[in-house]
Amino acid sequence: MDLNRIAKALRHCGRVRAFGPGKAFHSHLTRLGFLNDVFLANNLISMYVGFKDSKDARKMFDEMPDKNIVTWTTMVSAYADGGKPHEALGLYTRMLESKSEIPNGFMYSAVLKACGLLGDLKFGKLIHDGIVNAGLESDTVLMNTLLDMYVKCASLGDAKEVFDEVLFANSNTWNTIISGYSKAGLMKEAVELFHRMPEPNVVSWNSIIAGFADKGSLRASEFVGKMHHEGLKLDGFTFPCALKTCGRHGLLAFGKQIHCYVIKSGFESGGFTLSALVDMYSDCNELIAAKKIFGQHSSGNSSICDNLALWNSMLSGFVVNEHNSAALNLVSLVHRSGANMDSYTFSGALKACINLVNLRLGLQVHGLVVTSGYELDYVIGSILVDLYARIGKIKDALQLFHRLPRKDTVAWSGLITGCSKMGLSWLAMSLFEDMNNLDIKVDQFIISSVLKVCSSLTSLRSGKQIHAFCTKSGYESEGVVITSLIDMYTKCGEIDNGLRLFECTTKRDTVCWTGIIVGCGQNGRAKEAIQFFHEMKTSGLKPNEITYLGVLSACRHAGLVEEALTIFDSMKLEYGLEPLIEHYNCMVDLLSQAGCFDEAEKLIANMPCEPNQTIWRSLLGACGTHKNTELLSIVDKHLLAGLPEDPSTYVTLSNVYAELGMWNSLSKVRKTAKEVGSKEAGKSWIEITR
Repeated sequence: MDLNRIAKALRHCGRVRAFGPGKAFHSHLTRLGFLNDVFLANNLISMYVGFKDSKDARKMFDEMPDKNIVTWTTMVSAYADGGKPHEALGLYTRMLESKSEIPNGFMYSAVLKACGLLGDLKFGKLIHDGIVNAGLESDTVLMNTLLDMYVKCASLGDAKEVFDEVLFANSNTWNTIISGYSKAGLMKEAVELFHRMPEPNVVSWNSIIAGFADKGSLRASEFVGKMHHEGLKLDGFTFPCALKTCGRHGLLAFGKQIHCYVIKSGFESGGFTLSALVDMYSDCNELIAAKKIFGQHSSGNSSICDNLALWNSMLSGFVVNEHNSAALNLVSLVHRSGANMDSYTFSGALKACINLVNLRLGLQVHGLVVTSGYELDYVIGSILVDLYARIGKIKDALQLFHRLPRKDTVAWSGLITGCSKMGLSWLAMSLFEDMNNLDIKVDQFIISSVLKVCSSLTSLRSGKQIHAFCTKSGYESEGVVITSLIDMYTKCGEIDNGLRLFECTTKRDTVCWTGIIVGCGQNGRAKEAIQFFHEMKTSGLKPNEITYLGVLSACRHAGLVEEALTIFDSMKLEYGLEPLIEHYNCMVDLLSQAGCFDEAEKLIANMPCEPNQTIWRSLLGACGTHKNTELLSIVDKHLLAGLPEDPSTYVTLSNVYAELGMWNSLSKVRKTAKEVGSKEAGKSWIEITR
């Protein structure tokens, strides 16, 4: 019997997945007693490895009385290639302990792959030592595998040393090290290596483009253009990276050019490219174009299960553009189809619930998350924490948070923001301190939330500590942080610090201008508030309702009636803004305190809505100040009609009646106040700094 022909037949069965003939060969060889032959046994193991049947391969391996280095290497390679690195390293260790065989280049290559999959740098370095001791440094393929191991273990210093020692570097060598630096975000080093590479190929270009795309850099589109001009064809890897950059930076025109290239190149049916196209159009606010692509490729013969990535992209597009009902309808279709939803589907569904502030739907999605086994997934878990925190369920959010094995910035940010909104200021501060103690990366939005907590507590000491943290972390120039710092200083009474920060800010948006205007008004700097208001308009920025409320409040505190009337009238005349009840409250208070009762009554009569209790209280206080008993009789009826059971109303009326010497009215009010009940004492606290 020709053993070589049998071995060739066994290998062929493995390659073409001929399970029946392969098993028949195995049975026949067993009956003939040929399995003691190491050569044939090794080929049988290779056949089972080709079948992706590691169980039968291992059984064959364990039953072999004699094994050589090929036997051990085949089995270790099978485990490494099959995604079972622990078993691969365990078997390799067993071989070393048995001292039956000496590792060769093929074995080292298989073990290095397992180390890379596990991120086991320590074991990988032991293999490196073995390669050096065996004098195998001239084996380029093996050195490339060693280089790849160091890259996968995020040890780029070791990877660079290996790269520099490779005697005969080929394109794989260059691409491995370039890809390593690109994936680590070290684009300066990656580009330097790219330019040193003798002949960069499509893989090299794609590595650079992907690196810049992941960092959100426009240089990704720059390299896409260069790649095209160099005559290299963009492929299914280039397109998603290029489209991702277009979407992130709103480069719709460039995105459309890429789309045309995709169609001409025949890549439009590619799953990743299709999803990237939908993402790009959605991110550029071209939802109709995104829906058109989705409709063309989601209604064919392929099931939702086979095309889930495309559905997830459309779901994300709806959420990004705040078409939340459409997003949830899409989730419902996926669920009803029987397709298994993944982390991207659940993320989109939960974000839609957050946007809608819909607890009922959120609970339903949470139920699906639990039954699908995704509750402790760090991405989904973090969004769930954010959901419960936003709707005020802080206790539930905390329970989920503590159960998460891994907590990302979204979880921490959601919880801190939720605590801040619910008035749990000290808990928010405690969570922020925990983040710092655990060396978890803090972004500008978390800092902004914590600064708002400092503002609400008027805790200047904590605010200054956060300011120092911003400076050290490089966030001091971020717009959202600057605005929050200005707000913190002004609310803590340190208006001069707020003004200095504002003057040093070159990029001032509406929120920033509004912050300093409101701050000046709250700190008795009315003229500066008005000056900043006019400077803001001159700069070309449009004031919003909050800006107007800030400058009108400043005028009220300073009693600047004429300035306030002019500014109030400009709301609708210049910017088409309808005054809100808060603006009317401010103006009525200002006019009445100035004794301009006719103007105040005229303003109330022309209001598009019914005056609230704040307006009547403003008039009531002014009636006492200006001894206006005629108006008082009208005001007290409105107040008592609106809040007949509010003790504070009777207290305010009593004070005004006493001030005007209206003793009969005072007696009646006090009698009624006793029947209603006394007002509860207020509570406050201060922070003592040393």
